[in-house]
Order: sequence, then structure tokens, then C-alpha cells
Amino acid sequence: MYRLITLILLMVTFPTGLSFGQRDTKIDSLKTKLKKALVDTMRTKDQHPQDSPENTGFFIESKDGKSKLRIYGSVRLFGSNDFGGLSGGTGFTLSEIPTGTSAKSENTFFLTANISRVGLEAARKLFLGDVLVKVESDFNGNGSQFRIRHAYGQSKYLIIGQTWTGFSDIETLPATVDLDGPPTAVSLRTVQIKYFLDFKPGWRFRASLEVPGSEVNIPDSVAVEPVSQQYPALTGNIKKNWKEFEIKFAGIINPISVRNISGERASLLGLGSLVSAKVKFGSSTSLMLQGLIGRGIASFLNVSDNAAFDVILNPLDGKYQLTSTAGGFVAVSQKIAKNLIDIDLVYGIVQFKMQEYFAGSTFRIGQYVAVNGFLKAAAGFRLGLEYTYGYKRTKDDQHGTANRLSFTFYYDF
Repeated sequence: MYRLITLILLMVTFPTGLSFGQRDTKIDSLKTKLKKALVDTMRTKDQHPQDSPENTGFFIESKDGKSKLRIYGSVRLFGSNDFGGLSGGTGFTLSEIPTGTSAKSENTFFLTANISRVGLEAARKLFLGDVLVKVESDFNGNGSQFRIRHAYGQSKYLIIGQTWTGFSDIETLPATVDLDGPPTAVSLRTVQIKYFLDFKPGWRFRASLEVPGSEVNIPDSVAVEPVSQQYPALTGNIKKNWKEFEIKFAGIINPISVRNISGERASLLGLGSLVSAKVKFGSSTSLMLQGLIGRGIASFLNVSDNAAFDVILNPLDGKYQLTSTAGGFVAVSQKIAKNLIDIDLVYGIVQFKMQEYFAGSTFRIGQYVAVNGFLKAAAGFRLGLEYTYGYKRTKDDQHGTANRLSFTFYYDF
């Protein structure tokens, strides 16, 4: 199926003939109009610190210069040793740390290559302007299944498809071996229609309609029919870049449809705000900050589904109530050895407001500390080593901790 889709895309996108190129060659046009066109067209796309560089891959260009294709991939290995608390996995999920008598001190070793990625980008010049289509997948879905990470089309002002939510700041996230990062570092990919506008000097605006967060907790003793979501979520953000400083403000309106015990459909309005900043001290040191607060937005956080509920049904009166969330992180990045080594220190905290009717085992507060180093020894090669510590406390004041030593290997091609 994937071969057929690729073949059709090649036939549609490159009807006038093809020429081939690979990065780091001197005879093709990669370092001139091909590379410039692709990078300029994709400049509005947010870049995650774990993403592959945009100048890697194999490039194909049509003879008329109007169509270009980039095929890229990343072979990735992730390994970890948990000294207690968690039991493997590519993410360090605070809400899954056992507490009280269920706390574990067993050693767990974990190793996977499921985070390896493959991607395809096609750009074409049309009478309405340049358009870009991107599809990126990995093997880190449920049960090691092949899953879509990004799948969208992009024009001059619009992005339509699945990519990073507008209620985030991917560009100011710290580099971590842990795939999820700090618990309030929103790195969710949603299906959306996004409008974007870049204007001088250094301003960027985004607004999007997205699939709403809709994690609803209903007690087992209550039987309620499923409900479809009635309205999309609305996100907006604005960012200002200076030479050594950048700041971003983001907000979300998250309408959540629920089914009352009587059988009628109702809606609650979740709201959230986020502020993030990055400060550069010279060419080798960076400070990153983020704070977040809101109600009905828990499913956007890096917290597992069994703890991140947007809405909870109050068993005392049969009414639904939005959950309240607050948190943030601070991170310092230091490059040494002519930028070949990147050392990062990260601290994050997340807290949920408790209600009287919440179960005693409900996740209330978590803290996250990570110290890592990344080595970039050659083009496309990265090696990372990280120590991560997590602390969890529940509503009934039971607590637990987790300690992990993890490593990752990247080779981007």
C-alpha cells in the first residue's frame, strides 16, 4: 500500500522528468536553488529538537525545476535501565510511577529501535504559489505498530493535516533522550487547519482549528453512552524573535462534549494559556522557560491517559467538572568542544487541583529532573546519554520516585 502511494505521488508530482541528487555532492543543485527552495518553503514549520535536520536526505528534482522531492530517514536506537519506579518505555511518564506499598525497586532493562523514522516531502511550484506535502512515520505506535507522526499539506498561509498543536512551543523545548520531555512541555500532534503569518520585524502568528482534547473520567458505577465531539478546539499563538531572546504566548479554547446521565449531550469549555521564552548567552549557552495553566486541557500534556483527564464526572451530584492544571519547566543548554557536545539540565513540575470526590490514588503533583549530554561526532550522527529522576505524589499523600539511565543513537540520512 505504501509503495503504491509513493508511486502515485511520484507520477503526479514529477510529470516532466526527474533528476536525482544527494546531500554533500558538488555537482547537483542541492546547495543552490533546490536546498534553498525546500528550506524556505518549510520555514514556517516548527522544529522539535529531536527532529532530523532539514538538509539531510535524498533529493529528486524535475527537469523544469518546478517539483522537488526529499526522501529522508533516521535510524534510531533507545535503551534504558530503570533502577526503580518505572518499567521501561521510551517516555519517562511521571503519572505511571507507583506509590506507597506498590512502589517498586526492581531493575528493568529496555531496548528498542521502534523510534526509527522515515519521511517524504514533496514541493511544487503552482500558479497560486509553492505547496508542500509531508508524510513522516515511525514504528512507535501501540504494539510496535507503524504510525503517522506528520501528514499535512502546506501553502503560503495554511497547513492542513496532522502536525504539532498550536498550543505549544516546540522550538524552545530542551533536548532530551526521553521522548516525552518535561511533563508540561506540550508536544502533541493533532489533526488541524492552521493559518500562519510571519511579518517583520521577527513576529510570527498562528491560529488553528484542531481536534479537541476529550479525556473524560466516568466512575465504573455509572453507565453513560458514548458521545461524539460537537466542536473543534481553537488555538492561537504569537511569537517575537530578537537576536538573543524570543518569547511566545499561546492559548486554547477546548470545547468538550459529554453525555449526561439523562442521555442528553452537553458541552464544557476548557481554557488554557502558555508562555515560553528562550534566552541566548553568547553562541553556546541557552536558557529555556515555560509556564502553563488551564482547565480542561490535561490531555495536551505529556502525562499518560489514565491520569490526564480533561473532565471528571462528580459521583456526588452527577455533574461534570473540568480539571485544573498548572506547571512548567526551566532548562539550561551548554555547548562545548566547538559545539560538538551539548549538555542539558532540565527541571519540570506539574500539578492537578484536587476535588473532594477524587480517588485517593489520583495523580496530584509530579516533579522531573533530567541531565544529559549529546555528542555530534559526524554528519547525521548523534549519541545521547541521560539520567532522569521523577517524583510523584497522589491526593492521599502517597508518594513514589523513579530513577532511569538512558541512551539513544541517531543516524539521520
